[in-house]
Amino acid sequence: MSDFSQLQQVLSKIKSEKNLPIVVFDLDDTLFSTARRNLVIIQNFAAIQGDDFPDFVAVANKLKLSDMNWSVTYALTNSGLDPNSQSLDPFIKYWGSTFFTDTYVSLDLPNPGAVDFANACHEAGALIYYLTGRHIGDRGLDNGMGQGTTLSLTNNGFPFWKGRCELNLKADKSEKDVDYKNQALAAIKSLKGTVVATFDNEPGNANLFHQNFPDASNFWVKTTWNPNDKAPTDGLYVIPDFSEWKNDKTTKASY
Repeated sequence: MSDFSQLQQVLSKIKSEKNLPIVVFDLDDTLFSTARRNLVIIQNFAAIQGDDFPDFVAVANKLKLSDMNWSVTYALTNSGLDPNSQSLDPFIKYWGSTFFTDTYVSLDLPNPGAVDFANACHEAGALIYYLTGRHIGDRGLDNGMGQGTTLSLTNNGFPFWKGRCELNLKADKSEKDVDYKNQALAAIKSLKGTVVATFDNEPGNANLFHQNFPDASNFWVKTTWNPNDKAPTDGLYVIPDFSEWKNDKTTKASY
């Protein structure tokens, strides 16, 4: 079923809500694209260890942002790297040591329309609740994502230092997703407001929001997602990004 007014209706709901209106945004591949972060990591690995893995360098040199995928290894093999390449194990270790850091998270670019839409929600009166699986890390060390996330949000123009903004990150990288999600949902509910809209790129998370906030407008931002995530998307709205929010071009999800 098509409905071309849902994003604008989020703004209307915010303005008409008597309680504190809350809009929940995921970050990775919802408000931000992780494509540049992954591409730079690939390029840096090629520059550092390229002498040992010329096959990796050959593929890395031709990769573009549009080649990035939910799985960085799939992006490489889909572009011609042999799945049995000796480069993959050391690359995966390098990726794991860089992707989840303040330095690299600052490379992410906002998805189209995301900054303007988040600001429109805030200006309409909503509390903006950034909910992400990124982790804080240890104070003074570049082994977390808290500082990089804060800088990325503010440097790109998302509402942050304006009041009515919350950023929820994992206290520890090893924290189980189910525990973190339950704590985050409890934190959102503790605000005693009304969740009017939620946005996430993972079907499972979007469905979880729908279960907990059935009266909200719950969106699946269909950018990249775990292909093993087969959660039902009935009742969700699907958008590719936020670029058409002023034109009301949204579609009821079918998955």
